[in-house]
Amino acid sequence: MSLSSRRVSLSHVTELLISATSPRRVLVAVITVLAVAAGAFACRDTTTPKDLSKSAPTGASETMGVGFTSALIARGNLGTFHMQSKAAGYDVELKSHDNTDVAVANIGIEAGGSSGWHSHPGPVLVVVKSGTITFFRADNPDCSADVYGPGSSFTEQGGLVANATNHGTEPVVGVATFLAPPGAALRIDAAKPDNCS
Repeated sequence: MSLSSRRVSLSHVTELLISATSPRRVLVAVITVLAVAAGAFACRDTTTPKDLSKSAPTGASETMGVGFTSALIARGNLGTFHMQSKAAGYDVELKSHDNTDVAVANIGIEAGGSSGWHSHPGPVLVVVKSGTITFFRADNPDCSADVYGPGSSFTEQGGLVANATNHGTEPVVGVATFLAPPGAALRIDAAKPDNCS
């Protein structure tokens, strides 16, 4: 539902209020206008442009996540950046040659679930808050997994096809920070690699 399909003009609201002859009618008119406006705003997708959002794989060979959620917390544009920080003997350097969005999402994987094979348009930093992620990377020749428990972190390289799974009995809860081209989809569904059975 888009805001334009539910647009209520100010002159129409004014006519409703003026034509009301009793306080009860005024109250009903105000409630009606507020309900229509709230409905229009509640139905808007405010996190991802419609042409970039996708609820299911569209290619025949793509895999779908099962019991996997990713809820965007915030996304903003940082532009290009080069930052070097040397504080108290700790040296870190971050650099982007291209215009960059930064996005943060809460992720979850139910017991027995998986993200499905996918990649990202740029690097991703993941922190595991609880549960254990068993992470398969397509660039690993024998497709053996890396395991990340509570309090651990890992990175995903942009373009790398991977699958995050939960082989444990408790849900995985984590946070992912994405660096991506402006407005780009943060996830790209992929087929299961040939080297992974």
